[in-house]
Amino acid sequence: MTNYQLETDRIIASLDHAPTLLLHACCAPCSSYVLEYLAEHFNITVFFYNPNITEKEEYEKRKNELKRLIAEKPFRYPVKMIDGDYSPQIFFDMAKGMENIAEGGERCFLCYEIRLRETARLDKRTGLRVFLYH
Repeated sequence: MTNYQLETDRIIASLDHAPTLLLHACCAPCSSYVLEYLAEHFNITVFFYNPNITEKEEYEKRKNELKRLIAEKPFRYPVKMIDGDYSPQIFFDMAKGMENIAEGGERCFLCYEIRLRETARLDKRTGLRVFLYH
């Protein structure tokens, strides 16, 4: 089994500058430690794209808390944010027929895939070079 923390530490140890990094984020609480850790070594752009957050109010709340975290936390290198579209229909289309599948099942993995694919597309369009999912 791969120890991704050791892999990350190995990559960081090999850096001679702070490269750009595109990081997918679902919310501020889940991203706080990751940003604190990685912003010591990378110029980060956070991509907030979460069609699985279907209630507009919850989507805006999470997005605004992430913006607040980025604005208020003193990171070593700049952290920027790209706001993906509020598009719950993408999630509903993907989840159709899987409404009764338990949390943590196939529907969740397809949801991860939607967000990772969109992050990869953004990475390709912007040339940010590296992207991580959190």
